[in-house]
Amino acid sequence: MSSVQRKWTEESYAVITETTAGSAPRHNELISFVRYQLGKMGARNEHHKFEDLCRALSRQRITRNIVTATGPVSAGGDQGRDFETFISFVGDSLQDVGIFLGIEQHELIAFCCTLQSSGLPSKIRADIEKIFDSPENAPSVIIYFTVADMSVAVRHRLADEVRGRWGARLEVIDGNSLSELLVDPECLWIATDYLSLSRDLLEPGRPADAVHELMLTGDIIVRPIESLDPIRDLGLHSPLQIDVWQGLPPYVARAVDGHLDELIGRGGLIVVEGNSASGKTRTAYEAVRRSMDKLGERPIIIPKDGVSLRKLISSGYQLDGSIIWLDDLERFIAPGGLDEGIIRLFGSDASVLFIATLRSRAKAAMSQAGGSTGRSVAAVYRAVMAGAKTVRVDRRLNKKERSRAYRLAADLRIRTALEMAESTGFAEYMAAAPSALERWQDGKDGANEIGAALISAAVDYRRAGYSSPIPRAWLEATFKAYLDSRIRNRVTVEDVEAGFSWVVDLIHGASSCLELMGDDMYSPFDYLVDYAQEQSERAPGERSTFQSLANIPDDIWHELADRIQVDDPSFMSCVSMASLSPHPMLTYVYRHEILKGEFCADSLSDPGTLLNFARSCMNARMCIACQAVRLQVDLVPMLKMLLEGFSSIPQGDEPTAVQIDCLSALFSMGENSNLEGRTSPLRVAAEKFSPDEWRKLGEFMVGNGMDFAGRQWIALADSMEGKKASWPVSLKKAEAFYIRGDWPDSTTPA
Repeated sequence: MSSVQRKWTEESYAVITETTAGSAPRHNELISFVRYQLGKMGARNEHHKFEDLCRALSRQRITRNIVTATGPVSAGGDQGRDFETFISFVGDSLQDVGIFLGIEQHELIAFCCTLQSSGLPSKIRADIEKIFDSPENAPSVIIYFTVADMSVAVRHRLADEVRGRWGARLEVIDGNSLSELLVDPECLWIATDYLSLSRDLLEPGRPADAVHELMLTGDIIVRPIESLDPIRDLGLHSPLQIDVWQGLPPYVARAVDGHLDELIGRGGLIVVEGNSASGKTRTAYEAVRRSMDKLGERPIIIPKDGVSLRKLISSGYQLDGSIIWLDDLERFIAPGGLDEGIIRLFGSDASVLFIATLRSRAKAAMSQAGGSTGRSVAAVYRAVMAGAKTVRVDRRLNKKERSRAYRLAADLRIRTALEMAESTGFAEYMAAAPSALERWQDGKDGANEIGAALISAAVDYRRAGYSSPIPRAWLEATFKAYLDSRIRNRVTVEDVEAGFSWVVDLIHGASSCLELMGDDMYSPFDYLVDYAQEQSERAPGERSTFQSLANIPDDIWHELADRIQVDDPSFMSCVSMASLSPHPMLTYVYRHEILKGEFCADSLSDPGTLLNFARSCMNARMCIACQAVRLQVDLVPMLKMLLEGFSSIPQGDEPTAVQIDCLSALFSMGENSNLEGRTSPLRVAAEKFSPDEWRKLGEFMVGNGMDFAGRQWIALADSMEGKKASWPVSLKKAEAFYIRGDWPDSTTPA
């Protein structure tokens, strides 16, 4: 026995002794139940289910790099007749049992499974004959799973025959051995999924380490991708279910797929960004599946939140060769959760992949969110994204994508989605988003006014900055604000219960308007949130954030001010939105907490928050400098952030959205603010920087058609250097600008 094998055996014995000490009867009862359930699989002809179980166990305990190969499969039948599946492996991801069996790295392994009980030795010989029909792909190790038990003498005799005839090793894992493997803590999920293992059989007093505790409570899921439900486990929107068209529809390849495949091969953090129901999660899921074919099988780690992920890493769990799935990235960036330290720790390791999805509106909200202690959420978000590679998925299909979709139009859902594509995004329709919107509007029109009011309240909590699941009590306290006075005071408890039932009903078997998130916590369908905000911003005369938030009822703002706690992850986001709304009570609460020394005083100096502040001023056509002075926002860090964004614009390349926003804010300041007066707040703040920076900015603006604003900044630079400044006089200020793609140098007008 090698030293590695001996170490594994000794450590395993110690663990087994510790976890089963004093509980042998319960442990034996668990093994007996698993053994009984395995036997019933043969009686039920559950061939494919047994194959899935063996494959999951092999990935968990023998090797992770497994790909399913095409092999002869019987048609089934009675008396537990056999089936065969040959699974081949090439790689270096051996697990503990693989090491114990003495398998060497890079050996080719074939796996076989059978439910047959009679004539088992002959069955095994016949299957092995078939395996070696192709000598060029001959394995050096064969692992054979059986439900039936096999004596040691028979196993040794078969192993000798295989070694003598083909020079290969045969390892038989029979029913008893299989049962013992399946009751190990890290394999209990397999027994639970495939054998209906009841949690009542688990030993309640058995000590569990941190990893097992996380897995047994569901805070962390670690499974091969074939064992995951894309909707339940990975967050895909449930698609429309129409007649015979059930389950996930065929995947329509997106334009970003090739680039995404390339990035996945490098590891690190990849963020798939896009609007709600644009197909982000499906695109990421399909990319991971394709990577399995090219890079080999890897386990998927799904944390419940950022705190659970940090606990898993702190426990010493090895992430090597794993994919960490982060659907809705905003759920993971939180105090004690995902931060740039974790990304830096694993970012240079190509064998560890973090793949996340992020809604565009959630991205904007995160960039302005604060934190109750220490760094703001926006600061953590920015640091995490600095090490990320981002791929954007458009909500509408381009010409080539539509052509691919037409080839899949035999599926009625795809055909109908293509017909609706002009008014609705392709993926939006597939996720029943338009139907959810129609249900909400029908409810307002009388189908279920109380249910529609509950949806409206949840949507407005989101618009007010509250991104966490919303307590039922908050919805009950505010929904009447959306009801007509004729029924507001006649609502019964039964009416409210019926309303909550209505809002969580699945539409066409897909999404619901509100999703129940645990005990009496609700989240609105993000498509409805985006729709409500867009409609508010499009309303006549309502172009500013202040005005678009004005249609949120008073009750929502008052409830937030009364209920939200300072340590709530959404507190700072709500403060930011309240400061731009007609109900700034939370802003006063925030300032009071700062005076008491119980809040992070620099949250509103965070670059992400400042950029969002500047954006809101531009949307409202307000002077950024004047609004900053009114709200006591320091202009020096704001100018620093904007200058850094401008200076990072790549020469001769397309600027990013953030870089354009930074330049837009500086353009707005140059157009609308007083830079000539030496005591003006903007001039005082600008003098903290070198004249060369303002001259460089001004010359860039002039060279790209922003003449008045550019000449303002150049005059400022001259004035700071004691030169005679030529301040421009504008008769009509520009309202937009265009950055030339061929500008030769940022310091020289083109």
